[in-house]
Amino acid sequence: MSAILEANIAHALSSVDEREWRPNRDVTLAELRIVDMIHEGKPTCRLCGQVVNRLDTFGLCSKTTESHRQRRGDFTPAKKARTR
Repeated sequence: MSAILEANIAHALSSVDEREWRPNRDVTLAELRIVDMIHEGKPTCRLCGQVVNRLDTFGLCSKTTESHRQRRGDFTPAKKARTR
């Protein structure tokens, strides 16, 4: 069974046309327009501007950076507590 699979993979790889990849600005811009249409109307985080599906009660995304925690009013220690 594995010999047949290996033969099929080898045949598939040999039949693929090797083309040199070149950036295409028009294709890239078209794809970015699609992404912008998907994100249209979605809320953005008040602090970092990230587009999200849902904001918390403070209007922030789900990030847990120190600035996000401070904006939420969470306790942020000056340095990490030592372990025993």
